[in-house]
Amino acid sequence: MKWLLPTAIILIVVGLVGVIVFNYYSFTPSQPGTVRAPFRGPGAIAQGSFSSNGEQIFFTGTSSRDTITVTGGPFWFQMHDGGCANCHGPDGRGGTTVMMGRFIAPNITYKELQKEGFNNDLIKRAVTRGQDEKGGTLSSNMPRWHMSDQDLNDAIDYLKTLAP
Repeated sequence: MKWLLPTAIILIVVGLVGVIVFNYYSFTPSQPGTVRAPFRGPGAIAQGSFSSNGEQIFFTGTSSRDTITVTGGPFWFQMHDGGCANCHGPDGRGGTTVMMGRFIAPNITYKELQKEGFNNDLIKRAVTRGQDEKGGTLSSNMPRWHMSDQDLNDAIDYLKTLAP
């Protein structure tokens, strides 16, 4: 029985260290130029599961025609993959507290983005370069997506279908 208390203490310390390490790496964005989720391309999701390529991109981060890659964003995103809906919700209205409550995703419905001063080109810049409507830097929680112009247009067209 003398070993029970020291063992319990060791297990608690190891658990706390694990939580601290996980917490640190969950919110450390990748270094610039580091590509996460190296293959997010055609065939990853069964064709026909979505009504449009834009909807597929929104929910899965994959395209029915081209490869999509991503840099930055929270570390957990690398493990879970996914698309816009992972953080901004299936309706795009945001309000989702992202992993462990450190970031609340904004509303990205097209009408809401327009109210904030975004147009199609500024939305593309936000998605690919992480810049807000005035050219400032968006949160490091926002992944920087690398996709074709056609896929960007498809994603924006899908945002237009979401109710504000």
